[in-house]
Amino acid sequence: MRKYIIWFWLLFLLGIVSIVSLFIAANYGLLGKMPTIEDLQNPKSDLASEVYSIDGKVLGKYFYKNRTNARFENLSPHLISALISTEDERFNDHPGIDFLGTIRAMIFLGSKGGGSTVTQQLAKMLFTEHRSTNKLKRVVQKIKEYVISAKLERYYTKEEILAMYYNRFDFVNNAVGINSAAAVYFNTTPDSLEIHQAAMLAGMAKNPALFNPIRRPDTVLHRRNVVFGQMLRNEVITREEFDSLKTLPLDLDYQVVNHSDGTAPYFRETLRLKLREILNQKEEGTDEYVIAKANGEPYNIYADGLKIYTTIDSRMQQYAEYAVERYLKEYLQPMFTKQLKKRQNFPFARLSDTQVESVMSSARKRTERYRVLTGKECHHCHRRGSYVSQQTIEGVDYWVCKADECGLDEKLRVVSTDSVDIIFNTPRSMKVFSWQGTIDTVLSPNDSIRYYKSFLQSGLMSLDPYSGQVRAWVGGINHRYFAYDHVQTAKRQVGSTFKPFVYALALESGIDPCYKVPDIEYCFQKEDYEMQKDWCPGNSHEFTGELATLKYGLAQSLNNITAWIMTKFSPKAALEYAHKCGIESFIDPVPSLALGVADLSVYEMTAAYSTFANKGRRMDPIYLLRIEDNTGAIIYEAEQDEKEVMSEEIAYQMLDMMMGVTSGEYGPKHAGEFWNMGTAIRMRTSWDNDRDYDNIPYNVEIAGKTGTTQGNSDGWFMGIVPDLVTGVWVGAEDRSVRFLRTSDGMGTNTALPIWCYYMKKVWANKDLNITTRPFDIPESLKNTSFDCRQQSSGNDPFSGGDEQDPFSN
Repeated sequence: MRKYIIWFWLLFLLGIVSIVSLFIAANYGLLGKMPTIEDLQNPKSDLASEVYSIDGKVLGKYFYKNRTNARFENLSPHLISALISTEDERFNDHPGIDFLGTIRAMIFLGSKGGGSTVTQQLAKMLFTEHRSTNKLKRVVQKIKEYVISAKLERYYTKEEILAMYYNRFDFVNNAVGINSAAAVYFNTTPDSLEIHQAAMLAGMAKNPALFNPIRRPDTVLHRRNVVFGQMLRNEVITREEFDSLKTLPLDLDYQVVNHSDGTAPYFRETLRLKLREILNQKEEGTDEYVIAKANGEPYNIYADGLKIYTTIDSRMQQYAEYAVERYLKEYLQPMFTKQLKKRQNFPFARLSDTQVESVMSSARKRTERYRVLTGKECHHCHRRGSYVSQQTIEGVDYWVCKADECGLDEKLRVVSTDSVDIIFNTPRSMKVFSWQGTIDTVLSPNDSIRYYKSFLQSGLMSLDPYSGQVRAWVGGINHRYFAYDHVQTAKRQVGSTFKPFVYALALESGIDPCYKVPDIEYCFQKEDYEMQKDWCPGNSHEFTGELATLKYGLAQSLNNITAWIMTKFSPKAALEYAHKCGIESFIDPVPSLALGVADLSVYEMTAAYSTFANKGRRMDPIYLLRIEDNTGAIIYEAEQDEKEVMSEEIAYQMLDMMMGVTSGEYGPKHAGEFWNMGTAIRMRTSWDNDRDYDNIPYNVEIAGKTGTTQGNSDGWFMGIVPDLVTGVWVGAEDRSVRFLRTSDGMGTNTALPIWCYYMKKVWANKDLNITTRPFDIPESLKNTSFDCRQQSSGNDPFSGGDEQDPFSN
């Protein structure tokens, strides 16, 4: 008997020594790599970078994992009591390892609760990347987690451990960390969580995939009530509170999180590209980054928790998005669709079958499906270019992506060109965009391309002319389905919105706005511009032969009056003046520039128009103010240039001329009466009781210019008020998808109403301080009359005197 007792104690002591030895071995890294003290004190964590508006709102995030850290004092007390009651009742008493809990778990094989403490779970989240399915390896992992837990307790307070736990935990549905979880599931912040909301989140800690409130709300409700039971058991709540709380619903306010949804998605994508350019810039002639972390590596917007401060105003951005959606959804798109359905080659206007196939072929090649099928893009991670290559595996050709998360596990079989065509013509189930919501339907990819081409798009940019700061940016109608940006990326023909630069050139040269020009035909001679024949632009109505002022010519957007100015100078001179104002794109100096044949972006047009509002000074647009790292240190701050382009007097005269566009300008006499006309005067009237974007009082000074391009493919309106310049473009993605009638497709009918809807919202919000005050008149012009009816013909530098008619013989 004594022999057996000796053996028992020897085996027992041997077991103790073995266990202790394993822990010592783990501590010194003999069982595998262990985190260093620096790792423990600064655990690696992918943090989302946040994009802030100028009014302090989060516009969106860039992330691998949607996580931002919360401090302990920002956590609701309910989160703490719910977690401790459910996951680790003795959390405040143990040193990271709950020996009683561990023994209980070993005796009952986990049926009466596991033995892992909150600290151990944190250790696992921080330093165990993948839980091993091999039992022996899992035992080693568990031992290492015990050791790490003890070390975490040594370096961190209990409060810090709880905060780290909540910050690290993945609550699924792109809600990583408690900040994201509170926002995604309840549209609130961690410190504002109510007890039933906190209990639900704490309950997810057991198994977030199982207790997913979006997929299994009933299961999650039961789990939440289990948490209430644990809180009752630990005397955190009373029996009466328990009975009341368990009857409450989950109270979800689910907010979908992805890069395409949320406020200003087109802007955030443009900003992302700008950030990549800034953060990847290297010192000239070296491999050193201009902006780098302490270790010399560049910052990563998806993982380094940067704070990115922009000039966008979240309120104005919402008003801009509202304006685009309201007008296109309620009026313009339904009218457009009704017209399109009558076309033989829907949705294209007057194209032959061959031309339609050419357009469709180009469109197919721009789709994600085509890029994936032809090996230009990975179907899994969507990387492009050299990442994807063709490999033959066991006699079969595959597209293989070399990205770490892809490889052979995500290979895609190569298909022939004929098969690609078949795939694009084969109907399949898909979700498509509509203004009434996503539609589940069956279409071939080719038919879906035609369907999407039938939608009108829009671009809107609004900026403060004095600072150059961009306040609103709408690049399209829905970023998830139409990712192409129509503010800076797209360039479309600008039509008559180019004319103010031509008129400004005339004023700069001394011509008076009230100078009168005969309303007759003016031609560009073919020998002067290497054309096959003379070009004589016409108007939408017949020439009157009457004298018309330049102010009237601009207000009515008369092509022949603009042509007269252009012939007095040259297309090159007009182009150079536009470049001075802020137009940066390459443009051919051709005579048709007078009618706006140039393809330009909303971005550069709005910037150039701001020169008129900023008293002749050009401010380059700015939308990124500064970048801070996750400690709050500024790592980038924007700089800006300002240049004088024209005098304050010329700038104001141009504003006055463009006020004629929106309020009317008196033109030649007809039947003994002056005509008071302007292409944007619609905003002042109320022709239709169902239309509430108009009826803006005449005493609200607005300078503007409409624009319509050949074939009615593009409609523009550029609007200026003293504190804000806003450009709006409307058109389909493809120029052959257009209105057939100018009255429907002109900028007055397509873009102007969006501007009006936007500005009415802006004016109504007094906190924005965008008032209806008049434009500032330069001191030198305060005694000047701008009413051309009270003036003579006006000054013409090409004649011998103020009163001389340069066209008389």
